[in-house]
Formats: sequence, C-alpha cells, structure tokens
Amino acid sequence: MTPTFDADALRPLLPTALAVPRWVEDVIARAPYDTLDALVGAAVAAATPLSEAEIDQALAHHPRIGERPTGEGASQQLSRKEQQATDADDAELAAAIAAGNRAYEERFGRVFLIRAAGRSRREVLAELERRLGNPAEVELAEVAEQLRQIAALRLRTLLATPRSRVTTHVLDIAAGRPVPGVPVHLDSWTSAGWQRIASGATDADGRVAHLGPAELAVGRYRLTFATAAYLGPEAFLPEVLVVFVLGDAEAHYHVPLLLSPFGYSTYRGS
Repeated sequence: MTPTFDADALRPLLPTALAVPRWVEDVIARAPYDTLDALVGAAVAAATPLSEAEIDQALAHHPRIGERPTGEGASQQLSRKEQQATDADDAELAAAIAAGNRAYEERFGRVFLIRAAGRSRREVLAELERRLGNPAEVELAEVAEQLRQIAALRLRTLLATPRSRVTTHVLDIAAGRPVPGVPVHLDSWTSAGWQRIASGATDADGRVAHLGPAELAVGRYRLTFATAAYLGPEAFLPEVLVVFVLGDAEAHYHVPLLLSPFGYSTYRGS
C-alpha cells in the first residue's frame, strides 16, 4: 500500500527538514501528498524563495560545518549523519575548515552552510574557500539553495520507505480485530524533555505504515496512542502511553498495543 503523506504526519517532521514556520504551514496547506516525490517538489517550491529573515531562522538550527551537533533530537541526528565523511578525522583539514568558518562569519555575519551529505571534507573546504569570494547577495542566494537541498534530502531520509526502527500495531483483543484510524506519536527523551519525532495513524490492518526514521540512537522513547479515536471520547482509556528503552541502535523494535475498553497490554514483538 502506497503511503499518503497527510498534514498530521507531516507537521512534527517538517521543522526537522527546514525550521521556517511559514514554509511548514505552506507545505501542510497543500497536503495530503500521494507520493514522496510530490511532497518534495512542493516543499522545494514553497522554499523558493526564502527571505533573509527565514534563512536566519533556518540557520539557527544548523551547527557549524566540522562541529559535532549537541543534543539528541532528530535534527541533530541527521546533522551527524550528513557530516560523516571518509576524511572527517583529518586534523589538518579540520583546522582549515575551522579557520574558514571564522573568516566566513566575519565576512557575512552568519554560519557557513553547505549540503555536507555526499561530500568529503576536502570538497567542503574547497566550496567554503570559493564562496568566501561571493558578493553578499550572491552568497545569500547560495545559502538559500543549500537549505532547499538539505530540506529535500532530509524529507527523503525521514519519509523513505525502508522500515522504521520502531513500528507498532493496535489490536482490539475484546473484538479480535485490528484497530484502524488511531493516531500514534513517537517521541524521544532529551535533556529538554520529550521531543516529537514522528506521527502516523493505524491503517485498516491496525498498523502504522511508517513511524519515524530507519535509524535512532540508543535512548528512551515513548509511543502515544490516541485511543479515543477508536473507543470514543468518553472512553475509560482515551489515551495510552508506552515508554520503552531502545537499547540496541541496530535492532528493530516492534511495540504493539493490545487494547480493550478497560485495559491494555504491550510487549516487544518482532
């Protein structure tokens, strides 16, 4: 079954791709999207152009090239993955990039941004040196283009079809049937509290076709099931929260919900 990317599923994910509130609302306003290509196309169009203020909003969520992002949110995890390179441990290159970062910030008053995914550190340094020679208005346009490329890449990473690290399904054990139409949210625990990673809803088989990225760091996570959508607004259990620890970053975690009107259970499945 081909997934449909609707507003509820997209809202918590879009700021990870591009932290510009106007852009998020523009993309959501055109939802749902039948394909990932359609979503990415609309996202790029909504980000063309970006105002200088929007560029500054987005850059506030990006670390300097060559510096390790702090925190364990989805954006930081993606930044770490994007900045991986075979020559990332080259001390001489790291020093040259750090010096280039300082020169860039002195010249343009903002951090240097580039789509690092797929580029070596040597290629990043060459681009940094080239862009230091840009006029201010040309460089602003290059930053906007890099933000669009990063947003498109992140959307494809976040919403790609490979199985999520965490999956779930909901079964009505009183009626002996799957439960469709239940919104499900996946959150991670960070130093700032719970942070939303992904959202979805159970399909006709009681399953969520896609719930979060294929890679997650070891840590504490929470599934929130909005069970009132199935049991009714006056239900004894309008919402169920399942907190669990992901202890193996390479393993798949299937966390189903066995539901009845007055009770529930869960377990780690496969």
